[in-house]
Amino acid sequence: MLEVIGAILYLKVRRRLSINSHLLVGIIIFGLVNEISLIVAESNVINTSYLVLIFILALCIVNVFGNIELDRKQRKISVLIPAHNSANTIVEALESIKNQTYRKWEIILINDASTDETEEIVKRYLENNKLTLEYVRQKEHNYFKAIRHGLKYANGEIIFVLDADKILFNQNVFYRAVSTLFGEKCDGMFVGIRAMYQRLKDGKFHLIRPYYRNEASLVKTALGFGTNIYANYAFWRREVFETSVYENYLINGMPAWYNAKRNLGLRVVNGNFVGLRYRIFKKENLIGESFSANDSKRLLKLSTELRTLHHIVSRIKIPAYSTQTAVYSAINKLHIASLCPIIFKCGQTSLKEVTPLIAEDIRNLKLDNLYLKTIIDFGSNFSPQKSEKITIPKGTKIYYGTEIEEFDRRLATGTLDQFYYYLMKIIGCGTTIYEIRRADKEKLERILEFFTIKDYVKIISK
Repeated sequence: MLEVIGAILYLKVRRRLSINSHLLVGIIIFGLVNEISLIVAESNVINTSYLVLIFILALCIVNVFGNIELDRKQRKISVLIPAHNSANTIVEALESIKNQTYRKWEIILINDASTDETEEIVKRYLENNKLTLEYVRQKEHNYFKAIRHGLKYANGEIIFVLDADKILFNQNVFYRAVSTLFGEKCDGMFVGIRAMYQRLKDGKFHLIRPYYRNEASLVKTALGFGTNIYANYAFWRREVFETSVYENYLINGMPAWYNAKRNLGLRVVNGNFVGLRYRIFKKENLIGESFSANDSKRLLKLSTELRTLHHIVSRIKIPAYSTQTAVYSAINKLHIASLCPIIFKCGQTSLKEVTPLIAEDIRNLKLDNLYLKTIIDFGSNFSPQKSEKITIPKGTKIYYGTEIEEFDRRLATGTLDQFYYYLMKIIGCGTTIYEIRRADKEKLERILEFFTIKDYVKIISK
């Protein structure tokens, strides 16, 4: 009893223990059982009594530590909401945040070049509702750029991106997310998704595939041609979001859980609870972005998947790539991808194996594009001996992977910098060694990352 009282006083002094009914009842039961066992029990049954004591003590520990406060200072959640023509959905998204039981949060709402009444509706809503909200505008529509822009105004230790057409599942999502995120040593936490086919009517629950931080997950991503096998709906620690997630997801468009520099997944845990409701009106893919009729949207999806694929296979050897791809595709359609056997080892997968399959996939989509043709030609003509001296003219715009739509528009209208036409010819020839001035090395690295081939080339700077 002295040990229990001492522990309670110690935790109370450190302000990490909340006195509650679970704790008080647990201590009382522990004391009663202890005293009764000493008074009533004979020596030959005392061990059995102590088994009961251990059980009760275990319950006390679970109840006590289940009610420890997160910290004297609670963490703030910064909710980034990129809103493009979201007049019909933005109010419900804001309401779902307003109703959260966890109150330490802020909203950064980015008007992503909306042309409807989104701004007017938000202003009317704020006149009647007090929210900690920062409202910013962006002239050019770009989902990833909007998030990057909104991040400048965020002050929280936790970053969460809530699309304007989604709502939080219930009022306890933030509380559970913070408890999980700071209860474990992790970089982020995935949440489950439930579809809403109509207002107030829930559809099918889409459980996010259990996340495993290993090379097998990377190989299965590669066997799916770079398709994200998990999701990007997660709560992130700010320091991780501003570094790895920012570079790999917001800049290059690859899965948010993937760290390209280390070729390994981040330390993300499975929240094991439904966190989002996703509003849909037709049957579509909830986990990834569905294909749009717009070729630029298709191009964005394909380019980011190619970038992910090339990063993975440049450092992992996947024998019989085409055969394993066919097997994985068949098993994945049965929703038992976790049972798919895979073979891999350290090394590099030849683009001669990968490129023909990618080219066939692009032909099936009937997407004729010079950017994609350049990447396919590089894989087909890949040669470790080909070299070229490169000079980047001053004023040349450097594109990020998530800016492929702008690049494509300029390509289609003939307003693209002439340097890129020259570079695409060089890349298409399978050139793998590039000589450049030291001052322009970082620019060339960015450009080759944009063309998804950075890990398959060598840059010599002088």
